Amino acid sequence: MNVAERNARPYDTATLDALSKSLRSALVSDILDGMGRRDQCAAPGLRPLDPSHVAVGYAFTSRVIEVDRVPEVPYIGLLRALDSISTDEVWVVGSPSYAALWGELTSTAVRARGARGTVCDGYIRDTRMIRPLDYPVFSRGTSPRDANGRVEIVPHDGTIEVAGVRVTNGDLVVADDDGVAFVPAELTESVVTAALAKSSDESLFRVAVQQGMKPSEAFERYQVL
Repeated sequence: MNVAERNARPYDTATLDALSKSLRSALVSDILDGMGRRDQCAAPGLRPLDPSHVAVGYAFTSRVIEVDRVPEVPYIGLLRALDSISTDEVWVVGSPSYAALWGELTSTAVRARGARGTVCDGYIRDTRMIRPLDYPVFSRGTSPRDANGRVEIVPHDGTIEVAGVRVTNGDLVVADDDGVAFVPAELTESVVTAALAKSSDESLFRVAVQQGMKPSEAFERYQVL
């Protein structure tokens, strides 16, 4: 993604920080469902290393293939990608291997570059060392196996498939303990606006039923559940 495309992104770091406290993947999923985009959530199984972590940012995608030998020069594709990720991005990658594609050093590297999290449809390691970094990492699980000689990051056109969803550089990622939702870039502002409005209506519903209103009446009034 070039500089002009990055500059066209609708939310800056401070706004993404605020959205991380108010957006939920479930809210985003509901709004996408209402738009007919019912295929934008990752298949169940991607879990945060820390259940309290939330990652909201722009997708930085990497394509991974399996290999069956150790290369003469290791980690070429991985290092190229690590050098390329930028502020406010979430590394999004899917791996076909049981090897760990992500660890503490990669987390440290991208966090230093301003990344907001990692969504790995695959396996990670070094979990005891990642946790103190306070850096959101989502994965299928853990494995001690190194990626070197098992998988490689290769060039691609910016679009990959992750946990059943086609994700493109610049799509908005909303990841939390419920799962991961991917918002197509062209829908980002409309989805976020609608999700925040739904959150407000949910608060009104919550107060109404706590004060004795029947749930059916609250639903008729606020149209949320």
